[in-house]
Amino acid sequence: MSLAALMIVAAVQGAGEPLPGKTDIPSDFSTVICPDEAAAKTMLDHYHGVQPAPRNHTLDTGLFFEGLKATGCVQGGPDATTVITIGEVVARRTLALAGGDETYLVYRGANAKGTALVGIVDETGNNKHPRTDFERWLAEFAPEGRLDYDPAAMSVVYSCPTIDAARAAVRAIPAKGGDKAQNTAFTKARTANGCVQAAAGQYRVSARHESRDIQCGFECEDVWNALAATDARGRAVGLIFNGSHF
Repeated sequence: MSLAALMIVAAVQGAGEPLPGKTDIPSDFSTVICPDEAAAKTMLDHYHGVQPAPRNHTLDTGLFFEGLKATGCVQGGPDATTVITIGEVVARRTLALAGGDETYLVYRGANAKGTALVGIVDETGNNKHPRTDFERWLAEFAPEGRLDYDPAAMSVVYSCPTIDAARAAVRAIPAKGGDKAQNTAFTKARTANGCVQAAAGQYRVSARHESRDIQCGFECEDVWNALAATDARGRAVGLIFNGSHF
């Protein structure tokens, strides 16, 4: 059955479990593929458990692997090597972990080839999983788009009056010439564009623009990024952030 047909069936069946915030499961996010809906429900209901304290930050992996053997479900597999689109949520179960609740769901969907399948996915994790280069950058440096800058504990972050000023300063870093010439050009460009050390506090990052590298020694690299952001008072600013010394 195609994904379109699955969605029509779900609509005909009427109100059921709501779809998750993200209906795509990227190929780099884990999912369990099951032979049928009954196996998936059994796997979720009986083989998704939480490790006892103090290890209760993760699933009980022993129980989980027992479930794979008992149900015929598989972790990933060839059907999960492409993006899977969720067409219908069959069931949900929320587990209380020490780090917060995680919700898992049984879904009917289709892979990129249109092959219908039934699976289980961590809804909480999949909703948060980055899909783009910018989202992956945020996940590493500014979770949920928030950069908490502490000058006493972090490499310097520069604040510029506009994002165009930050971008111009980063673009001024020459690709060649060595770190001395690169840093000299960068310093002059920051001054010319009104960029100064940012004040401590929280910034919301909305976009990442130019990025330039400066080699600073053996296994040492400064990666300067021009960022569009707003400060704690909601004012638009351009930031220059060093992603190598975060």
